[in-house]
Amino acid sequence: MTTFDFPWWLRAEHFLNIIFITFFIRSGIEILGTFPRLHTNVHTRAGKQWAEFTIKSKPKHKYYAVGSEYEDYSPIISLPGRGLLGQGRYWHFMTVMGFIICFAVYYVLLFATGQWRRYIPHSWSVFPEALDNMVSYLAFQVPEHMPGYPFNAVQQLSYAAVIFIFPAFMIITGFFQSPAVNSHWPRITRAMGGRQMIRSLHWWGLVAYLAFIVVHVVMVIAHGYGHEVSKMVFGHADSPVAGGVIFSIGLALVVWLHIVATRTSLDHPRFIERIHNVIVRPLTRQLMKLESRQDHDPAATTEHFRASGCPPENDEYLALLANDYQDYYLEIGGLVERPMTLSLAELRELAAGHSQTTMHNCVQGFSSVGTWGGVPLKTLLELARPLDGATDVVFHCFQNMGRDDAIYPEGWYYESCPMMEAMQEQTLVATELDGEDIPIKNGAPMRVRMEISTGFRSAKWVERIEVVNRYDIIGKGRGGWFEDFDSYDRLQMI
Repeated sequence: MTTFDFPWWLRAEHFLNIIFITFFIRSGIEILGTFPRLHTNVHTRAGKQWAEFTIKSKPKHKYYAVGSEYEDYSPIISLPGRGLLGQGRYWHFMTVMGFIICFAVYYVLLFATGQWRRYIPHSWSVFPEALDNMVSYLAFQVPEHMPGYPFNAVQQLSYAAVIFIFPAFMIITGFFQSPAVNSHWPRITRAMGGRQMIRSLHWWGLVAYLAFIVVHVVMVIAHGYGHEVSKMVFGHADSPVAGGVIFSIGLALVVWLHIVATRTSLDHPRFIERIHNVIVRPLTRQLMKLESRQDHDPAATTEHFRASGCPPENDEYLALLANDYQDYYLEIGGLVERPMTLSLAELRELAAGHSQTTMHNCVQGFSSVGTWGGVPLKTLLELARPLDGATDVVFHCFQNMGRDDAIYPEGWYYESCPMMEAMQEQTLVATELDGEDIPIKNGAPMRVRMEISTGFRSAKWVERIEVVNRYDIIGKGRGGWFEDFDSYDRLQMI
């Protein structure tokens, strides 16, 4: 029979999980803060949220950019705080990767050694016994351990949930918030309730982890702090004083790691970016291979498709607007055999009525559904014939950030994508939204739709398209305006 003791690997995993779980909780709060509202409907209509974590009120009867919704949560509770979504995403994805690896090793060792039996009830009698244990706790009495186990019935059920249910729940609900995943498996996404329901479920998972941590700490104290943590230090309860001191030093180390992580993100964000690219980019490169297969109902699009960013105000764009874009021409050039210049009428002729109804995955968290009419970028590239060695496509826009949107530093907006993403069937050069010309706020007269990526990479108010063999010599060399000036990875498949 397996002895349910505390082997070294179980104790090591326990300490590592304290680090990973606290890191992904704080970084998750940072991500929540940039769209601090929870919806159950994919259309994220203003005022229809079921919960919100902000004191900001939305302007009524006035256009506002989604960047104005950011909440600058304190670095004490969020990682790194101060509304730095990109850094929060870096930490979240890195620590989740570590968490998954840690748990994979843990599961292998649990089942290889038979220690998994410590968490699985041996009979249905455990459930009424757990209720009795809860009554005892409410009466400020500590229940006895079950015979042959190192904990009582309610602890066994709690640990079983945290070890076998919570991780799977959080990984699945997190995974299906990835644009590449939910666009490749749209029917599964809808079966789970849709993008916003999944986001809400993920939040409930966060609440469950926080509740477990609070109750777990209370139980450790109730059972005797030194006695309990000695098991996690030495594997036995015979040295409560030494165990308590060493474990407390370990907790102080965890706090120190959080402080170092926060300060490094705030002072040296590019260093965190480089670490992220080593750890997470192998996954995003694989996710880029997933084709968008979205097929949302054209009769159920978002009434007011959410917009982000402020429209251009330069003279060239305003002149085009004044003439109803009759003078607009899209240039396609760079490393191509046949450079092209196409009017809106020519683009619509090439589109030949093509449309796709897809979901917009904003990096902040909101979503909208729209039917986009236009030409697949793949079609235009095949007409232009990229030369050998062409690797990326760059989209140059009329928008001058900072001048047009005062919350950002100034610079011409651009975005880019690898050729693999550009050649996807649902990567679209769009000229229509829901059967009409694209509204100004949504990118008129032409925008790009990159459906396996977060929304800011679907460039709006596009002036020209350039095929290149090096994106790293454009702008600051990171592949886009937000990538250059903020902490966003170029590959936004998660």
